[in-house]
Amino acid sequence: MGVHKLTAGDGYTYLTRQVAVHDATDRGHQGLADYYAEKGESPGRWFGAGLSALDLEVGSQVTESHMRNLFGEGRHPDAERLENAALDAGKSIENAKKASQLGRVFARYLGNQPEFIQESAKRYVAYNLARGEHWKTPVPADVRAKIRTELGNEHFLREHGRAPIDDRERGSFMAKATRQQTTAVAGYDLTFAPVKSASTLWALADHDIAKEIEAAHHQRWLCANRAASSR
Repeated sequence: MGVHKLTAGDGYTYLTRQVAVHDATDRGHQGLADYYAEKGESPGRWFGAGLSALDLEVGSQVTESHMRNLFGEGRHPDAERLENAALDAGKSIENAKKASQLGRVFARYLGNQPEFIQESAKRYVAYNLARGEHWKTPVPADVRAKIRTELGNEHFLREHGRAPIDDRERGSFMAKATRQQTTAVAGYDLTFAPVKSASTLWALADHDIAKEIEAAHHQRWLCANRAASSR
């Protein structure tokens, strides 16, 4: 079993990037040698005794908007539907928003961006102004990459007194430097993975056999979950 912390905001997107559509992911890498990337992850399904209170059907598919609303913002998975229904009923915008709340929405620490991100933004603005562009003009990807690399080298030198050895060391440093220090925790993702041989068989099997393996794995997970809940 693997455990991954889901942070509020866009923390859920690490899951949606790997959701499979039929037998291939609709986002990210498409490598024939990597069967996990080739087949992607199965779309999520809703389970649990509390679904009736949310008016969600057991076994129904979890959509990306569900993920954004619930794990990104702390709202009802079908927040838009509830808010639109409230507006159609003549409720105010404020009351419509309350209709989709499950409690207090997740905190957003917008003023607590890491120094690296703040400095990057300043340099993007300076780049635009130096060329007579509006300050909010999108900066080309290659220019952004160059600015971030130069900034990464500067920050690394300031902290370690030397230049990074290679791209990997610089990349690791920049990943930590861009990580927001204060984030609200939306929940925890628990991943129950079968043994490697079962995963490989699922990945290489034809569609019908793969579905049978998947169903058996889900049934085993449900049984284990019920057993743990009854203790």
